[in-house]
Amino acid sequence: MSHEPSSEHGVPPELAGLIEKFYLQALSEPENRRLNDLLRHDDKARSFLLAYGSIHARLAWEFGPTLAEKSLAQFSRVEDEAGSLRPHRSRQEESSFNWLAWLSQRRSSLVRLGWAFAVLALGLGVFLVPLLWPARTEPLAVITRCLGAQTADSRGAIRPGQRLGPGRLSLEAGTVELTIQNGARILLEGPATLELLTPLRAYLQAGQAVVHVPEAASGFVLETRDASVLDVGTEFGVKVGPDRGTEVQVYQGSVFTTPKLLGGHTNSPQRLLSGSAARINPDAVEPIQSLPFAPDRFVRQLPETKSGSTDNLPLSNQPRWDRIEIMQANQPVVVDGNLSEWDQQKMFRSQCDGAKDCGVEGAMMYDADYLYVGAHVADPAPMRNLIDPAMDGDSGWRGGGIQVRLSTDRNLGWPVDANAEIYYHGQPVKPRLQDQNEKLVHLTLWHHTPSQQDCLHVSYGMDFHGGQTNPNGYRAAFREDSDRRGYILEYAIPWALLKAQSDPPRAGDTLAATWTVHWSDDSGRCWRGQLVEIRNPSEPPRPNSWDRAASWGQAMYR
Repeated sequence: MSHEPSSEHGVPPELAGLIEKFYLQALSEPENRRLNDLLRHDDKARSFLLAYGSIHARLAWEFGPTLAEKSLAQFSRVEDEAGSLRPHRSRQEESSFNWLAWLSQRRSSLVRLGWAFAVLALGLGVFLVPLLWPARTEPLAVITRCLGAQTADSRGAIRPGQRLGPGRLSLEAGTVELTIQNGARILLEGPATLELLTPLRAYLQAGQAVVHVPEAASGFVLETRDASVLDVGTEFGVKVGPDRGTEVQVYQGSVFTTPKLLGGHTNSPQRLLSGSAARINPDAVEPIQSLPFAPDRFVRQLPETKSGSTDNLPLSNQPRWDRIEIMQANQPVVVDGNLSEWDQQKMFRSQCDGAKDCGVEGAMMYDADYLYVGAHVADPAPMRNLIDPAMDGDSGWRGGGIQVRLSTDRNLGWPVDANAEIYYHGQPVKPRLQDQNEKLVHLTLWHHTPSQQDCLHVSYGMDFHGGQTNPNGYRAAFREDSDRRGYILEYAIPWALLKAQSDPPRAGDTLAATWTVHWSDDSGRCWRGQLVEIRNPSEPPRPNSWDRAASWGQAMYR
């Protein structure tokens, strides 16, 4: 069901207040007459009355009629100027004989009837829907804007103006804004998978999204594996990570969050207000736990781009290097953001296709205690990364930085036969030991600008287990170029963090490694694209370095 907004700028405060009182059975006789006048002469006012009522109906559908009555009453309370709650309690008089009074007197019966009809419709819907709506030519949603967006099947497949029907949208990287036919907008950050179900329901399987719901679409539900998030006219962000748990942050208005328990059961809904955040984990002792509110955590709006601009296309390159020589350090390495002690001739050099201001010079060294990573990155918006290591360390690359993936297990040799679960495209595959090998290591290196931290996130295996952000033992330094068109990074990472403290790589080993350099927009929040180097040329171009270790190039220790 979709509803028209009452006006271009929203619902008039007088009408909203009267309708709130109506659903609380709190209208006085003069207010009752005034509301009838407004409804009698304004189709849009009647639409809003139904839209407001749909919140109650959807609460009943999600949680049952009893919880719906309590939740709607909580939602409908009005705050006075001092901020205290003052519920309206006066009884509507029965002397006014009109359709509004009739509806009010029969409200409880209609709620029960609506609940019974919803249960019946669930059983018969598979037969009723094809009969009532035999063919839908109108799209469910349309892509309105995108930045650096790409899918797993083909680069650049997502474009503004593209129409979407019910079904799954899998975003490999970048950010997409899609607008549902009822006016609700969703900003999806890749990698992510979103399934559009109806104009009032979607399922976020993985990744993160910001949902902006106008009053006309109130009652929109975003589901995840862990929770249902019911909107009541608001803006909120949701993140679904690889582990159990869904995180919700409310920017405006409020939402009702409900954990999904085993067996399809649910807990009572909990209301989250503007400026609050929570983590919903049905497996935890406390299924809903408060989180600190972080205003910059989600992308809420894409930057403006000129018509016909290529800025919305992802940065990319054709890999030129299939190996990297990792030299043994002949002298102590000072981690200070100065690469003067590095052998410049052993650095690989590469740049993005068609973007001379986005490139990298990189190298690696080692000694008995550390693996060293050094790089000079050309970047028109350097060191602006806003990804908070305390909240989203696994996503530090989104705001610009470098990822290095490598094997420290000489028994695996090269190429490495190991894959992430996504590589199998949902096919039933038994877990393989090599897919979970902790000596396959993923490193993310970035500078968090607000805290001035030089950050490191590390995880293990192609299942990315054991993730740690800023663990003990590493050293790092960033230095911005004098012309502010790039930066230098330098890291010393102990072999213990790479699970090789007892048997580190040594001269003569040929293992596996690959690099990915990431760029963001000027805000340090929206991912623009990447450069991939040190890649196995015998592998097809589509498998990503993060889902197939066989695509990693040779790491030759000298």
